[in-house]
Amino acid sequence: MNGNGIPPTIVEPRLTTPEQARSAFRNLRWRLASNGVRSILAGSRLRVSMIAICSAIFWAGLFGFFFEGFQFLKQFIPNLSGELVEVIFSMFFLSLLIMLIFSTGIILYTGLFQSREAAYLLTTPASSDRIFAYKFAESLGYSSWAFLLLGSPMMVAFGIVEDATWQFYAIFPIFFAAFVLIPGSLGAIACILVAAFFPRRRKTIIGLGAGAVALLLVVFLVRVWRMSGDPFSSDWIDGLFGRLEFSRHPLWPSRWISAGLVASVRGDWADARFYLTVIAAHAGLAYLIAAATARDLYRLGYGRVQGGRSSRRRHGLYGLDAAFHRVFFFLPSPIRLLILKDLRTFRRDPAQWSQFLIFFGLLAFYFINIRRLSYDVQKPYWRNLISFLNLSVTALILSTFTSRFIFPLMSLEGRNFWVLGLLPLKRASILWGKFAFSAGISLVATEVLVILSDLMLRMGPAMILLHVGMVAVLCLGLSGISVGLGARLANLKEVDPSKIAAGFGGTLNLLVSLAFIVAIVTSLAVPCHFYFAGADAPDLVGTTLSEPQFRFWMTIAILVSLIVGVVGTVLPLRIGIRAFQEMEL
Repeated sequence: MNGNGIPPTIVEPRLTTPEQARSAFRNLRWRLASNGVRSILAGSRLRVSMIAICSAIFWAGLFGFFFEGFQFLKQFIPNLSGELVEVIFSMFFLSLLIMLIFSTGIILYTGLFQSREAAYLLTTPASSDRIFAYKFAESLGYSSWAFLLLGSPMMVAFGIVEDATWQFYAIFPIFFAAFVLIPGSLGAIACILVAAFFPRRRKTIIGLGAGAVALLLVVFLVRVWRMSGDPFSSDWIDGLFGRLEFSRHPLWPSRWISAGLVASVRGDWADARFYLTVIAAHAGLAYLIAAATARDLYRLGYGRVQGGRSSRRRHGLYGLDAAFHRVFFFLPSPIRLLILKDLRTFRRDPAQWSQFLIFFGLLAFYFINIRRLSYDVQKPYWRNLISFLNLSVTALILSTFTSRFIFPLMSLEGRNFWVLGLLPLKRASILWGKFAFSAGISLVATEVLVILSDLMLRMGPAMILLHVGMVAVLCLGLSGISVGLGARLANLKEVDPSKIAAGFGGTLNLLVSLAFIVAIVTSLAVPCHFYFAGADAPDLVGTTLSEPQFRFWMTIAILVSLIVGVVGTVLPLRIGIRAFQEMEL
């Protein structure tokens, strides 16, 4: 009270200036990154060396694939190779644009509205847009690292084939960095708007968006598969250009980056700088809009998301649950309940089942329409080659699914992890239950796809049986790797499955899965290749196999694949079980 009896005005001190806030978040980001690197280097050197070697092998494999592809285009379609490459780049970057919008939005939603760190930061004097900038940089890094991993070998291969100067290798990372800001900012805007205005319908909106993307892809594939003429003929290429022309629209960011990269590899630096400026300007504008949206709506959306949780009604598919219990009656009841918990989590999360349906649904659509491409009437060599390629693509998508959704299962138990130690069953049984959940879903989806592919290609019963066995080995192995390594490298402090999958453990799991797929597929594909190539196209190979030799080497290959499959399934599970049993809960 002052002398006049009026209480003094209490002015809250400004704890930080904008410059201090930026410096604090910059230091925080740097310390988190440096501590993460330091913890990795302080850990097992064998694990670090293994992931470095596997990453190098994976990068080299992608480089070889892209290098051979660009060489093929330049050799067989020299007049149109430049235009065709630009079309391919436009489709590639347009696809990445859509995927980055979804992935960044989903990761950022978790980071802004569901993480404990965001709840703490909102109590500090930091402004909403500053918190958004901090979480946005983190989410963009998690969502775009795969883009850099896929894009860098493609650009290096393209530069070597086109004899590009050193300036091209210096400028394409700048194109990439500017490009990812556009879909990242669009995903951030959508994330904040959904939280602010549709806090209880976010999963429905994700499902509808994924369904719309899948529908557009189906329409596009129908148009492509209705093309007539021989592949790579002039009429076929003209028809392909016409159907892909939408990806080269002047307003698409994919058009800007593809035209800029093609111009820079040719040495046309005026056009390259123009397109780089266009991308950078739109990236800056998109980020400013996202930051302004966060400044005005982030706290409102956070309050509505948190306030809508307690009143949300849960609807269960009790008939499906009862059917599950009847079908898997031979499993112990606690194991069935654990599998059912994971199954409910899967079907209640549109981010999981929508991606699962999109990828496997598109594969099924492609396999159904294989005959439109006349693969079923080709020689046995080509049908065998296409069948193994289809099987490899199916296995690669399955490895992506297990790394993205199965590997984080143990980590997602989080702070409730101690409950698993109190259950009236052995800890090993918990991991076996998650393994059964993963293997069951994988087997149903992949076996149907591979059988469908072989039937459309009119493969013989023996080859169909071989492919069915290969898929079973791959499903069991990939499930064992993801469950075992997920328990061994569990991150109990993280609640976002995308960050868990994109972290060190998830990357290592993906690389080990890819190595497992290569070992299984190669061991069985090589004898088949030499046998069928020797019968139909002996000029393609220097060594051919007779019927007795083929049977002998196929027997060896099957035994090798079975041994690799058993080791790839049991060894990671044993490692995970041992780590889980020794874990203090």
